[in-house]
Amino acid sequence: MFFRSIIFYLLLYMWTLTLGVLALPYLLLPNSYVRSLANLWISGILELLKLTCGITYEIKNIENIPDRAVIVASKHQSAFETLLLFRLVKNSIFIHKRELFLIPIFGLYLKKSNMISINRNEGAKAIRKMLNEVKQNILNGYSIIIFPEGTRKKPGDPPDYKTGIAGIYKESEAEVLPVAVNSGNYWPKHTFIKKPGNIIIKFLKPIPSKLEKSEFLKKIESVIEDETNKII
Repeated sequence: MFFRSIIFYLLLYMWTLTLGVLALPYLLLPNSYVRSLANLWISGILELLKLTCGITYEIKNIENIPDRAVIVASKHQSAFETLLLFRLVKNSIFIHKRELFLIPIFGLYLKKSNMISINRNEGAKAIRKMLNEVKQNILNGYSIIIFPEGTRKKPGDPPDYKTGIAGIYKESEAEVLPVAVNSGNYWPKHTFIKKPGNIIIKFLKPIPSKLEKSEFLKKIESVIEDETNKII
């Protein structure tokens, strides 16, 4: 798997660079074209994972995805769910740190996709701006994908849900779609070596809007952790 993982990353870099350069004219087109390009890029990565590393995936309860804008709150164990959630959830965008815009080529497409960026140097001002953008995007029909723990976690690690998700939930007044994953079993944190297996992405029942903060935080942690532990 060491050599298979090396081959995967070499092919990934080649695929990303080739597609990114050839598709530069897409930056002059409407955002919908860039999203189609992103889906093509993601499809290529999924095929590379299958061919080189023996990693497949399974989607459960996709019918739980509402046909309206929601906050998608997912367990985060690898980059895999970042790719697949963007592909599966219609009109979805991420909240990310501003520095990602500086990545050559990739940053250009990220900026074109109207993602919500945070300049961490601005402190509270950045948070207020982010909340306003979340609310406006929800009103415009865009779902927001976030990872409530703020970073990747290893399977079995104690949960560490941040209260920031509660602020986004309250400000947006939107339902929250919880997502459980087991990707950390096959795309582990802190190593480039992949392991063959079947990644499960499981969409859970949406959590209704306007719950009290404490009730919401307790509910979102319990449903995501319980389902994640089942599929791990």
